[in-house]
Amino acid sequence: MLTGFLATLIALFVIVDPFGTAAVFAALIRGQSAAQSNRIAIKAVVIAIGLLLFFGFAGQTLLNYMGISLPAFRIAGGMLLFVTAFRMLMGIHDPDHLDSAGTAYVDRSDIAVFPLAIPMLAGPGCITAVLLHMTTPAGFENAVSVSLAIIVVEIIALFCLIGAARLVRVFGATGTGILARVMGILLAAMSIQFIADGIHQISNDLVPLGKTLSRSI
Repeated sequence: MLTGFLATLIALFVIVDPFGTAAVFAALIRGQSAAQSNRIAIKAVVIAIGLLLFFGFAGQTLLNYMGISLPAFRIAGGMLLFVTAFRMLMGIHDPDHLDSAGTAYVDRSDIAVFPLAIPMLAGPGCITAVLLHMTTPAGFENAVSVSLAIIVVEIIALFCLIGAARLVRVFGATGTGILARVMGILLAAMSIQFIADGIHQISNDLVPLGKTLSRSI
């Protein structure tokens, strides 16, 4: 149980990148009062926890219903994680990018939902990681450990969001940029591992099938 908890905790922490998200949050809430920004942060974290728990418990059923195997999902999920890592490395979510004319975050009518909850706190990368860790064959204990890891990471993110202004002053633009790039490198390596595991599982499944076909011929 502890192993599953730590594995999920580390994966989600790297993907969410609470410190980098706090820097983005500080840019998004310019001109808002402390009470307003705190409400936004709490709403975003509650939405993120709800989404991740939903996909964690219902994700396997959804995959089975759609006829998607876990190895195939590992490969697709690894690709999604790599895209997230690439965006982190290229600084797509840097505060300066948010102020550019072509940013996707121009509409800030409800920043708790977008871009905070989705895609920063509970984006495709987080959903993929939760699904992959939840579907390991460890039963109820594994589900509890993954759920706890989700809650712990999101609570850490909440504290970072609430103290976003102070964190930005401590780390500075350079510090938060370095943290985001380091997290991006780790996430890129994790995504490649997911892809490799999926390919390995598919190849192992194909070997017995090939032997069966050769015997029938």
